Amino acid sequence: MSLAIVAAAGVAWAMPAMATIYTLEDGNSRAVVNDAGTLGGMTSWVVDGVENLALQGFWFRTNAMSSERNIGTLPLVGFVHTDTNGISDPRADTLRLRYDGGGYFIETRWSLRGGTSGSFTSDIAETISIINTSNQPLVISFFQYSDFDLGGTVTDQSISIGGPGSQVVSQSDFGFIANETVVTPGPTAYEVGFVPGLLNRLNDGAVDNLANAGGPIGPGDLSWAYQWDFVIPAGQSRIISKDKQIVPAPGAFALLGLGGAVLLSARGKRR
Repeated sequence: MSLAIVAAAGVAWAMPAMATIYTLEDGNSRAVVNDAGTLGGMTSWVVDGVENLALQGFWFRTNAMSSERNIGTLPLVGFVHTDTNGISDPRADTLRLRYDGGGYFIETRWSLRGGTSGSFTSDIAETISIINTSNQPLVISFFQYSDFDLGGTVTDQSISIGGPGSQVVSQSDFGFIANETVVTPGPTAYEVGFVPGLLNRLNDGAVDNLANAGGPIGPGDLSWAYQWDFVIPAGQSRIISKDKQIVPAPGAFALLGLGGAVLLSARGKRR
C-alpha cells in the first residue's frame, strides 16, 4: 500500500514515541498487539469472552548478529491501524507495523475476522515482509514463537506440526482447537516444546536454530516455533504468508454448555 493510498483511506504512517498497545476487534473476537520490547507481539486473542493466547511474537537474526532478537527491539517507523470490514463491523480489525533494521525493513500485518456470537470461531491472517533496501545480499533467519492457552487455561492437551512441508500446526485443549497453516514459503525448521524452553532459547544471547521436532507432545504448557532462513538479494524482498484459526473441538458445544460459566471465568497465565 503506497503512502498515497494510506492517506486516501483516512489513516497515516506515524512514529510512536513509546510502546503502543493496539486492539483489533471483529465479530466475536478481540486481539491485542504490543509493538515494542523483548516480548513484543500479539499478547491476547479473546473469542466469545475466552482468552486463548499468552504470546505470539517474531524474532530475527542476521549474519552480523550473535543472537536472536525480538523485532520489537527495532525502531518502529510506521503503522496502519484500520478497519477493512466496515460494512458488517466498523471496528479496527487490521494492523501493519514497519520496523527499520538499518538496510532492511521488517513489516508485519495482522487481519482479524471474528465469527458470530457464540460460535467460538475466529481467524487471523498474517503477512510478514522482509525488504532488503541495501546494495548487499541480506542473510537473515526469521522466527515465529507461539504460546497458546486455549480455553483460558495454561495446560494444553496436545500439539503437533505436520502436513506437507511441515506447514500445519494443530493444538488442542478443553473444547478448542487452534490450527495454523503456513501458506508460503514452507519453513526451514520447526519445533514444539514445553514452556518456557523455546522462548528462553530465543532470548538467551546465543545463536539458536530449531530442531525439526514436530511432536506430538502433551499434556502440559505447550508452545511451538517456526524458522525461515533467507538470502535476500539487494533491493528485493521475501514475504511469509500464514493463517491461523480457533475453532470448537468436536463435541465442544456440549462441553461448553455444561461448563461455560467456569470456562468464561478461567484465567490464563500472566506475563
